[in-house]
Amino acid sequence: MRFFQLTPLLFGSAVIASRLYAASYAGKLTSLSLSRSDESYQLTTLSQTDGCGASPSWLMVDRTNEVLYCLDEGIDRPNSTITSFKLNLDGSFAKVEQLQTLVGPVASAFYTPALLPNHKFFAVAHYSGSAVTTYSVDPISGHFNHFQSFTFTMPAPGPVPERQDAPHPHGVVADPSGRFILVPDLGADLVRILRICPVTGHLEEQQPLAVNPGSGPRQATFWVPEKTGLTQLRNVRFYLVTELDNSLRGYDVTYSKNGTILFAKFYEGNTYGGTAPPTGSKAAGIAVSPGHDGLVVSNRNDNTFGPGNDSIAIFSLNNREQTSAVSFLGLYPSFGSFPRQFDISSEQEKVAIAQQNSRKVVVVKWNKENDTASSLLAEKELDGEIPAVVWGS
Repeated sequence: MRFFQLTPLLFGSAVIASRLYAASYAGKLTSLSLSRSDESYQLTTLSQTDGCGASPSWLMVDRTNEVLYCLDEGIDRPNSTITSFKLNLDGSFAKVEQLQTLVGPVASAFYTPALLPNHKFFAVAHYSGSAVTTYSVDPISGHFNHFQSFTFTMPAPGPVPERQDAPHPHGVVADPSGRFILVPDLGADLVRILRICPVTGHLEEQQPLAVNPGSGPRQATFWVPEKTGLTQLRNVRFYLVTELDNSLRGYDVTYSKNGTILFAKFYEGNTYGGTAPPTGSKAAGIAVSPGHDGLVVSNRNDNTFGPGNDSIAIFSLNNREQTSAVSFLGLYPSFGSFPRQFDISSEQEKVAIAQQNSRKVVVVKWNKENDTASSLLAEKELDGEIPAVVWGS
């Protein structure tokens, strides 16, 4: 295994600023400004609101329309909420819509039906609610309405009964064809597949993808060769991170003539490059790197770089031709404890990471040349545990 020590970078004297939004289990939604002056970066709080709910858990931003969608997990409550906010230039939040929903929303994703290009929806995974809900949305105003609900059951607990006592959907991702929504279910060891009706936007449940018992699917992403058009999808791949066994799995994706999506596993390995994961560690988020030839996975509670400094694992992908290999590049510091949601900005060459247990947001330099993480640029402590952060601009 290779570990990497990071060295500070020198910056010019120009002043720049960009926007971040963070969610806290203390019930706060915070806007932050990242500014640079001379040789340093600073994160500054611009505004806060408690309008999302008691335990905000996930953020999804529509940058085109300047609307932020916030999921309130509703920890220890019978119900949860989903709230949309218009984002003001001064960093403040203007609440647009708040709807009550099933308990435990922890992830969401937008989708648009193939034959309804001007219509937008989003799907939500409910961990403790054992469900998926969908909403139709007016993207310009940020108003949205409940559309569908799917509640899942299982006949008996899974191999890890304390975590697999019931279905626990934990992620949502739309496939690149715009025809399917996939939902990793940590409790049931399944990736649930929902077909998008191209003329209505309704989801229709399909045969799920089964994964190793006790693996605990958490988050997933798709990879498409850069030169492949969406009308002729070829060599599509699906990557799944599983929390309970700290693993990454890769699948070749094909679309059958009868309208189904098929998966053939070509890769399986843990998020530590084959070395045994530290006791108590938990894989979390996953994303394709900005250079499009790597995967980034956050590892929680491993203390790889010292107490309270967990790791980011980076894997290389072949962007030019299909091979069955996924290469482990190494572990990089996350600069905090329990990294949850992270968001990589290719334009700014930075990654923002929500450090749940450190109760802070960190911004790390992203090296465009080799598509890897680099030095810590800025950090900001906030009230409560921080499960989510996204770039606004």
